[in-house]
This record gives sequence, C-alpha cells and structure tokens, in this order.
Amino acid sequence: MTITLFAALLVAPAVALAGSKFAPVPSATASNDNVAEVVVPLEITNRDGLMALDIPLTFSEGVTLKEVTFADTRADYFDLQLTNINNQERQVLIGLVTQAGPERKPELEAGSGPIANLVFEVTDPTVESITIEPFVMENPNHELQFIYRDENYDGVTHTQEFPDFTGITVALSGTGPELPTTFAVEQNYPNPFNPSTTIAMAIPTAGNVSVEVFNVLGQKVATVFDGFMPAGEQTVTWDGRNENGGSVSSGIYFYRVQTGNESVTKKMMLLK
Repeated sequence: MTITLFAALLVAPAVALAGSKFAPVPSATASNDNVAEVVVPLEITNRDGLMALDIPLTFSEGVTLKEVTFADTRADYFDLQLTNINNQERQVLIGLVTQAGPERKPELEAGSGPIANLVFEVTDPTVESITIEPFVMENPNHELQFIYRDENYDGVTHTQEFPDFTGITVALSGTGPELPTTFAVEQNYPNPFNPSTTIAMAIPTAGNVSVEVFNVLGQKVATVFDGFMPAGEQTVTWDGRNENGGSVSSGIYFYRVQTGNESVTKKMMLLK
C-alpha cells in the first residue's frame, strides 16, 4: 500500500515571488497500518531566473528512502537531476541544474509546484511520523540554497538565496483534520466591524493566495495577504488602519480572495 502526502517543502516569499524561503506545511495524515510506502512531494515557489537548486535533507529513523522521483514535476525543465541517497546516515542530496550543455537555456520562470518526490519505505511498524530537516555538508559543500541569474548595470550576476527552513514532521498515525474538497470563502466576521475583521476560507490545495480589499469605486485599498498558503481552513485579518497610523473611512468595501484560477468577492462594512 502506498500513501501519498502533500507535506511540502515550499519556497514561498513574504511578498509573492519576491524571494525564497522554505515553509514546511504538512497538510495530511495517514494511518500506518500495512503502509509499505509513503510518498512526500516537495513543492517550491520561486522568483524568475532560477538556475539551480541545492537541497540537502536528513530524515528520521524507522524509514528507508527508496528513491527520489522527478516525473510530472517542475524538475522536468532541469537538464541535470542529481540525487545521492545515504540511508546509513539518513541523508539525501538533491541537485537540479537548468542547463547541462554549452548552449544558453532560459532559467526557470517564476511559479510554484512540485519539484521532486521522496519515496519512503516504512521499516519500523511502530513509527508514527517522519521528520525531514535540512543540513549543511562540508567537503564538498552542500547547503539548502537557490541560485538565480540576475542582470543589472554591471552585467550578469549569480545570486544565492538561503531559504529559512527548519524542518517538517509528517504524521503517519491518527486521522488528522480533513482537508476541504472545494475552494470557499466565508463572510467576514464581525461584520460590520471596527477597526479589524477576520476572513475565513477553505483552501483545498496549497499554493499562492491573495486577499485584497477594494472600495466601492473599485480602487484597491489594501493587500491583506499575498503569498503561499497551506491547504486547510485558513484565516486572515484586515485592520482598517494604515501603516502611517491613520485609517480608511467608514463605508462599504469588498474583499477578494484568489487562488489559482478561482476567485471569490464579498462585501463588508466598516463602521466608526
């Protein structure tokens, strides 16, 4: 029996596609009764011009990493797909390079999606979870990093970014919360409100989500959230005060929540 979990290692910026960081988000659990394999997809979100990825990871005891697969992932764009699995040390090195030959190939464009799949075999039936963490290797040096091609007035430079990722634990026992099957946005609460209100939403698939507020003229008043959001029941809060200590005026506003090709807009009222 094979269980596939979206337990993403995600490169998601604080402002969409502006930079890189890993944001581990386990969004599913599974019973380990008779489980032979557990597949953990790794997902990234990157800004434009990604040339290469260096992903060194360690994993906890009780499982064996059988293989790393790249089929049907964004890694299909990379000419070189390198893996080195060391089950004795419980380590895996994943290296991706867009260009293998002398002819210039465009770098990977900005976007998000799976980049690889870790295929684990559960060797200890008492294991309840798998923990995946980054590590730094010396001689040769390997560190979790993204390498971009940037062009400026000095010409072409190669920028290294070191995502902030501390680890992830994927549960193999217990039922865990059920993920929503459809995208939905609730009415904000409280409504009317002063000065802040909460917007709840159901996200069936992890990915980039934007939450924006508009006035009755269709002018954007605020970007409440713009970045990666894990699958599940999520909330964001809008405060009607701006960064300079002022506030927007009383009246009717509209909030729009968008993810992928789906978008929902609802009306709310600010009273003072």
